[in-house]
Amino acid sequence: MTDHQAPDKQIAPSLDKAEANATFQADDATEVRGTVRIAPAVLIQLIEVSVSDISGVLELKLGKRRKNDETPSSGGKSFDDGKVRVSVDGDQIDADISIAVRRGTNISPLADEIRRKVGVAAGRMLGMTVRSVNIYIDHIVDPAV
Repeated sequence: MTDHQAPDKQIAPSLDKAEANATFQADDATEVRGTVRIAPAVLIQLIEVSVSDISGVLELKLGKRRKNDETPSSGGKSFDDGKVRVSVDGDQIDADISIAVRRGTNISPLADEIRRKVGVAAGRMLGMTVRSVNIYIDHIVDPAV
């Protein structure tokens, strides 16, 4: 806020960060409210860390970047490090993850585990809602290689 702005005016939140509104009950009579803004790189890193330790995921891979016309029209903003793409709309996110898996890995339960872990990380740790997690199998690797 600059010196020339009225104190009762609010500045619109920046779309360059993910945002979660939180309320904390300090005691029976006191409620503390606030907003947490998460840098996109931190959100992407949290997803990468959550996914990389899942059995069957060998590594996150550099995937093809989607063209602008393929970007979901959620009204939010998208961030992409090549391995994970996150679309943020307020406190809701959509994630695209590109991975390499071990040959013989059952993809369906692996995808369920990835979605669960990303949901837990974003939900419990950040207070955000995960709308979708799209998983792209970029490589299947023979474990003997």
